[in-house]
Parts: sequence; structure tokens; C-alpha cells
Amino acid sequence: MENSIAIKQISLLNFKGLRNQTINFNHITNIFGDNGVGKTTIFDAFTWLLFGKDSTDRTNFEIKTLDKNNNVIPQIEHEVAAIIEVNGEEISVRRILKENWVKKRGSLEAEFSGNITDYFWNDVPKSQKEYQEKIASLLDESVFKMITNPLAFNSMKWQDKRTALIELVGNVSDEVIAGTNKDFTNLLAKLTNKSIEEYKKQLAAQRKKLNDEIKSIPTRVDEVYKNMPAPLDFVQLALDKTAHQKSLDKIQSQIDDKTKAFDAILERRNALANEIFEIKSKLKNIEFETKQTVVNSAKQGSSEIDKLNNELIAKKGELKSAENLLKSLQLKLQGLENEVVSYETKIFNKRKQWEDENAKQLTFDEHNFHCPTCKRDFESSDIAAKKREISETFAKTKSENLTAINSEGKLLAEQRTALLNEVETLKSRIAKGNELNNEILLDIVNIEAKIERLSTKDSTNDVLNIDVEIQSALSKNETYQTLKAELTTKEAASQVQETINIEDLKNHKKSIEVIITEINAQLAIETQIETAKKRVAELQVQESNYAQQISDLEKEQFVIENFIKRKIDTLENLINEKFHFVKFKLFETQINGAEVECCHTLIDGVPFSDANTASKINAGLDIINTLCEFYKITAPIFIDNRESIVNIIECKSQIVNLIVSKPDKTLRVA
Repeated sequence: MENSIAIKQISLLNFKGLRNQTINFNHITNIFGDNGVGKTTIFDAFTWLLFGKDSTDRTNFEIKTLDKNNNVIPQIEHEVAAIIEVNGEEISVRRILKENWVKKRGSLEAEFSGNITDYFWNDVPKSQKEYQEKIASLLDESVFKMITNPLAFNSMKWQDKRTALIELVGNVSDEVIAGTNKDFTNLLAKLTNKSIEEYKKQLAAQRKKLNDEIKSIPTRVDEVYKNMPAPLDFVQLALDKTAHQKSLDKIQSQIDDKTKAFDAILERRNALANEIFEIKSKLKNIEFETKQTVVNSAKQGSSEIDKLNNELIAKKGELKSAENLLKSLQLKLQGLENEVVSYETKIFNKRKQWEDENAKQLTFDEHNFHCPTCKRDFESSDIAAKKREISETFAKTKSENLTAINSEGKLLAEQRTALLNEVETLKSRIAKGNELNNEILLDIVNIEAKIERLSTKDSTNDVLNIDVEIQSALSKNETYQTLKAELTTKEAASQVQETINIEDLKNHKKSIEVIITEINAQLAIETQIETAKKRVAELQVQESNYAQQISDLEKEQFVIENFIKRKIDTLENLINEKFHFVKFKLFETQINGAEVECCHTLIDGVPFSDANTASKINAGLDIINTLCEFYKITAPIFIDNRESIVNIIECKSQIVNLIVSKPDKTLRVA
């Protein structure tokens, strides 16, 4: 069953400047009047009668009638009464605001001690609670606001609008959204004791943890490599150990048998002679190769200069490109730094504005609290009330101003931070560009030096002192010099006459044992390296596993995003099917692709805030029609500025048109 509420008659007595006004209503009622005559006051009177608030939902608006000096006329009653029709039954409601004047003992005059409100329902006095319960039995206050003012719904917070719209279609279950989609049904099966948003956050947290683990693996691998000993020639070490072990065994045998010791001396002498011959052969080979290199170098000097000149030209071209890029980056940096200075100036000014606003103090001029005609001071209670009202207005305005300044300052600070981050990025790029320039310049200097050295050589081989070049090259050859030193040592050793001495054998045995111990320590490094390599392999397997897990999570997140998108489309379609003139956008896509909740009213694709007055009113009426159908109730709709709208859409509700008419200096009803 649908409840129908309509106004049959409303009477105002001393209400917001209307001293005595009665209006009879039809299904469509037009109220004409110039600006300030009291058209909106009729709407305010109706909402105050029902809920104690004006049409903009304020409770502290001025109800009392003022005199020509803008002072409240004391000791008169302020009343609104109406006859409303509810489902064909007429109900009389009345609300009266009275001033309570009390004459204290010993005082000649009564003093104002506050206001009293009387309530009547079908002429029966009611308490405030009883009256409110009666009103609530007719309709909910929040619903009343939405269905009596075409602009009310779109002035609500987007969260409240969204909640009201979703209530129209009820809660669409996830199972209905999933349907027969296998990915979606598998997703819902995983939602045990958690919502899809909670599961989405869980996956994001798991993915972040895995990403952190993957990022740490290169560092951990690097740490293993840093702690891993440098590899040695373990094959050679093993051979050396075997050789030394054989030597040790021989010495032990020599100790056991002195004859074997003599044979060993001969064997060592022969071995030493062979080593000396081998070293001399190596020295001859190095001398021959060095001579060939020096001669060939003299012949190739010219071609090397040509090659170096080509390298020099290429490097200079590379330097030019790098310098041009660096200049463009520096110009961009200069522009950004100027923007940062500009934002810092704005932030400083905004901070100064906040300090100035915060420093404002309210002061009263006591001379203003008297009658301008007779100069008699107002009553102390009136002065206190006026001061209280001024103080509250001042405090509210100051708080709103400080909040607005603070919000603007925060926005400027965020914009400055973004610029500073961009400046730091540019500085880093410029620093790297300078490093690259320096590297290229160093290459150019080195190439030019090589060209200079080659150019100063005499081109004729006959004048080259080949022997000097060869000796110079041999003196710089570390292998050659090492072999010469080794040859000198071994030739000196070959001149020493060995004698068989058991103590020498024992000492020699100890020295070989020390060498074998050192080799064993070096061979142990191979085990350490193998252990480290095994650990690196384990970390690489972990990295691969983490990457696969991240891939699986991303697939799951993709399914969630698709599910949310389907839910979005389903929800929007169900809601928009209930409206004829407007559509609602309940989700919007961010830059990163994420869908976030919103509630935007669209009129033929145009945002409500950008539409013209007629479109806004018709959009509001379309919304009211749907809400009335859902809540199964109709109530009077007050349309302000009706003169600017040619046609409005059809409504079941009673319509009260408030029309600006300059010739009408008092309210006219038609």
C-alpha cells in the first residue's frame, strides 16, 4: 500500500516576517512573489512544523519576526499550522514557539528566560516526544528530505547517495554475479570467513612480501659471493700434494737407508740441471717473441694512427650529443626549481593567512547594544543572547576559514613535494650525465695521447734502435724477469755440494710436511666454494619459485578485478534501469586501473553539477519518483525558481511551484 501525503492548507503567524499568512493548496500550486517576499519561507514553515528545521536542514535559523530595526519583536507567539491529507484522511498539526517571560520576586518587570514550544495533533496537545512519534509514523525524516526537494538528493554526500541507490536494488549476491563463470566460482570458494575486498588485500600483502623476498635475493647472492674464497688451481694443488707426498716418502726412505740418500742427491742434481735447461729455453723463446713484436710494432704504427683518429672523431660526436642532452636537462631543472620557489612563496603566504585568521579576536562595542531610537540600553538577557549569537557565528566562521586555509596549504605542500621529487630525479640524471661526459673526455684525452706518441716515432725502421726497444720490453716482462731470477737461484744451487746428513733429511722432511699442511688448507677452500655455489643455486631456485607464486597471485588478482568489474556493471545496470532521466556512475577507474567507489549523477552523460537548472530539477524529480515508488510514499515537492523551467516531468506527488514574480510584492497563490 502506498502512503500519500499532501498539504491542504498552511497558516503562518509571525513566522520569519510573515505576520499572518494562510495558503490553500491544490495538487499543483503556484506561489508567486518577488525576491525576499517569503516564497521559500512557506517551505521552511512546512519543514519546521514537521521536524523543527528549515528547508536546508538547519535547526538554529531565525524564526521570530523582526521589527523595522531588525530587532526581535518580544512577547509574541510564532506559529505554523497545517492541514495535511494522509491517504485521504485530514490531520491537523500545529507547532507554536513562545517566549517565556518570568517576573522575579522584587522585580517590577518580567524577564525573558527562554523559549517554549507547544505541539498539537488534531488540536490535542502533545509532548515533544509524542509529536515526533506521530510525525515518524507518517514518514522517515531522511526520506522526507529526499522526496520533497528536487535538489536534496544531489546535495547529499556521495557515500550517502550511493547507499540510498544500492538500497533500491537490494544486495546482489556474489553467487548471482559469478553465475557459471568457473574462475568466479573458484574465487568465491576461497572466500571463507572473508570478503572479496579482504581477500584482495590478503593477495596484495602476499604479493608485496614475495616481491620483497625476490628483491632481497640478489643481495643475498652477492653476499654469498663476497664471502666465497677466491678459486685456486685445485688440480695443480692436488698434483703438488701428490708430488710432495712422494718426496716425503723418499726422504723417509732415505732416512731409513743412507744409500738411497746418495742416490737422491744424484737424482736432485739431474733434476736441477733439467730445470736450468728448461728455464733457459723459455728465456730464449721470450727474447725471440719480444724481438718479433718490436719489429712488427714499428711497421704498424701508421695504421694504428688512422684507427685512433677514427675513434677520436666518433668519441667527439658522442661528447656533443651528451652535452646537448645535459643542457636540455639543466634548462628543465631550472624551470622546476623556479616552480618550487613559487610554491614555497604560496605556502608562506598561506601560513601567514592562517596566522592572521587565527589571531582574530571578537570584541564587542557596548554602545551598539541599545535602541537606536530612544537610546535605551537593551535588557541584559537580550545583550547576552546577542553576544552569544555573534560569538557562535564568529567562532564558526573562523573555524571554517582556518580549515579551508589548512586544506589549501596541505594541497600546496603536496604539490611542492611532487616537484621536489621531480627535481631530485633530474639532478640524479644530470649527475650521471656529467659522469658520462667526464668518461668520454677521458677517452678523448687518452686517444689523443696515443696518437701523439705514435706520431713522434720516426717512420724509418733503419733509425729505430731495435736492441734498445727489445731490452726495454724485456725489462717490463714480469715472466721474463721471474725466470731470470729463478735461473740465477737454481744455477747457484747447482754449485752447492750436498753431503749426506741425517739431520738435514729430518729438517727437510719437516719442511715438506709444513708445505703439505698448507696445501691441505688450500684444498679445503674447494669445499667452501662448492658449499657457497650450492647456496647460490638454492637462492636461485627460491627466486624462481617466488616469481611463479607472484605470477599465480597476479592471475588471481586479475580474476578479482574482472569479478569486481562485472559486479560494477551489474549493480549500475540494475540501478539505472529504475530511472528514466538520469543515470548513475557508481565506480570510476583510476590511472593504475583500480576501480574505486563513487556516486556521480549524469544527465545525458553530463555531470549533474554542469547541467542547466531545468535539467537539474527534472533529474531531481526523476529521482524523487523512483524513491517514492521504492518507499511507497508521496509527499509535497517544493520546486524553487520554477520560473526558469518550462516543462517538468510527470510526478504523482503534490507539486508546489515557487515562482519569482517581480510585480508581486506580497505572496500570490494560483
